[in-house]
Amino acid sequence: MEHRCSIRKPVAVRVLIYKHGLPVQSGLSRDLGMGGVFVVTGAYNWRRNEYLEIEFAAINGVKLRLPALVVHQREKGVGLMFDTITDAQRQQLRAILFPSGGGHRERHAVDDTPSRQVA
Repeated sequence: MEHRCSIRKPVAVRVLIYKHGLPVQSGLSRDLGMGGVFVVTGAYNWRRNEYLEIEFAAINGVKLRLPALVVHQREKGVGLMFDTITDAQRQQLRAILFPSGGGHRERHAVDDTPSRQVA
């Protein structure tokens, strides 16, 4: 059963996976959402909860590198959940997911959620 925090879209973008600031593997995203990505990498032995960074190929001349945690490893790739990302990174991610400007509505839906939570 899926436990994702956001909907995923089929998006194929070239990516680089970094560990300790160094590029260690390349791949292609299979699906992408505001909360994470599945990257087709081929066989590789990532550990669950391992901290990585993922860099998306330049889109509109800008590269996007996001911190991520390994959620699961499969034969053909790795599922990553984005870790703490900035507002600027979130906007860049939306530009990848909604290239025609449809991310504006999504931003409001995502940004409104935390304000409803009262501790």
